[in-house]
Amino acid sequence: MLFASIAAWWAASAIIAGAAGAVVGVVVPALCYTGRLSRPDITTPDAVADGRVLQTSHGAHSRFGWDRAWPLYLPHQGLRDAAAVRSGAQDLGTRTIAFARSLWWRPGEGAVRTAVSVVTAVLWVIVVLPALVGALVGLVVSVGAWHLVIAVAGGTLAVAQAATIGARRTIEATLRTQRRTTSRCPRCYAVDHTPSYLCTNTGCLVIHRDLSPGPLGVFHRRCSCQAIIPATVRAGGQHLVAVCPTCRRELPRGSGTRQVMFLPVIGAVASGKTQFLSAAVISIADRVKAHHGEFTAISPTSRAFLKAAEAAVTTGRRVAKTPWDDRPEGLPFRLTQGTVDKEVQLMDAAGEAFADEDRSRALVYFDTSDVILLMLDPLALPKVMPLYDASDLAGSVSVADGDPTRAYRSVVQRLKAEQVDLTGKHLGVVVSKADIVHELMGEDVLDAADGGAVRRWLSNRGLDDFVATIESDFGTVGYFAVDSYSQRDQDDPLHPFNVLDWAFHEAGFWVEAMARPDADNELEGALK
Repeated sequence: MLFASIAAWWAASAIIAGAAGAVVGVVVPALCYTGRLSRPDITTPDAVADGRVLQTSHGAHSRFGWDRAWPLYLPHQGLRDAAAVRSGAQDLGTRTIAFARSLWWRPGEGAVRTAVSVVTAVLWVIVVLPALVGALVGLVVSVGAWHLVIAVAGGTLAVAQAATIGARRTIEATLRTQRRTTSRCPRCYAVDHTPSYLCTNTGCLVIHRDLSPGPLGVFHRRCSCQAIIPATVRAGGQHLVAVCPTCRRELPRGSGTRQVMFLPVIGAVASGKTQFLSAAVISIADRVKAHHGEFTAISPTSRAFLKAAEAAVTTGRRVAKTPWDDRPEGLPFRLTQGTVDKEVQLMDAAGEAFADEDRSRALVYFDTSDVILLMLDPLALPKVMPLYDASDLAGSVSVADGDPTRAYRSVVQRLKAEQVDLTGKHLGVVVSKADIVHELMGEDVLDAADGGAVRRWLSNRGLDDFVATIESDFGTVGYFAVDSYSQRDQDDPLHPFNVLDWAFHEAGFWVEAMARPDADNELEGALK
């Protein structure tokens, strides 16, 4: 009977204590989350940036490490919360055992202590032990069940999350590759697959380097200041302020979301670079506008350039000489037509920059240019200059000073020395001031409608070796003659748009507004 009563007590106390332990186990996660039991390690943005949360760095800007933003709850914070729950349950179990052991009464010394210890030990085993075991088992089972549910549910969500991230990253990369989107800084000339972006909170100094789906967000990310940032460049680039990853200066809005057509020009002082680019900009703007599109200057420098170009074309005067700057700023323009959104960035460096290789060394943008234009002043050629000086036209326009091929060598020699592959680049040789040449020699002497004829004209004027050199240096060479001063129809062979049409096609920069009718493409084929 006694043993039956003890067994019944054991069972009842163990069940009741087990139920209590289970209830406590349910409460343990809440106590840990609120920091009352075992505070979990928080995956803060600082910890992420310091590399204590995400061990590997990936994405377009891995050289900067991880952005200062909150990571996804699963699996990063979830694992830490689970570890805190286990630690809290262990701490609670340890304290429960310590309390139960304190109930084993062992007073006095000697034989009295021994006798009382034996008696209280028996009572402890009969009364306390089953309750202790039941409470611990209930706690372990409850916390273990919580972990199992969290592991199954969290694991499923984490797998779905990873699949979504992979899909979104693939879609984003595919679309951006198809659209050939890049970011080109007009100030430091750095070219990046994607720019960096400032936080939407103007009081926050965090720069987000890699807006791509990943551990910091599937559809959006949360900055350390709690501001919500889109998780793709295509979404964020439309309204976030872009900055150059290299020099950290502000880029034109939308940088990184569109293809950039970069067109730099080489030429000596007074060779006609600025006049040509001014006429080219106006021709693009007119053509795009005629097709119900927009051609907009998107930087203070390009707005000033466009304004000066419009004034020059309207008044029929020549543009002012470009002031020398050892690191000139690019001229970005946004071209939109329907769903097309692209960027044209011109580079107009003063002729002084091409005086020698040392001066042109800072113009590193040639290294990453697919198409380069070379302006040649025909009036500076030894076989043409005497005719001009002896004519009534003498002094009507400025003439380039010195060897007309020196500007080319100042750039190309550095590129070769730095082992830049020129065979994959395209060079457009543009003979400027063709209207003056026609007045001096007649239109039949320099036929602008035939690129081969322009090439032969240069060879016959003492540049035969130079022509052979540039054709061995570059993969593709196109020859043009232009009149950048007179207002001509865009179908005129002397119009600067012919050069742009060739350059855009060579660079794979296609815009419907820029496309010529099939009949006009004969000129393009001849020039190639």
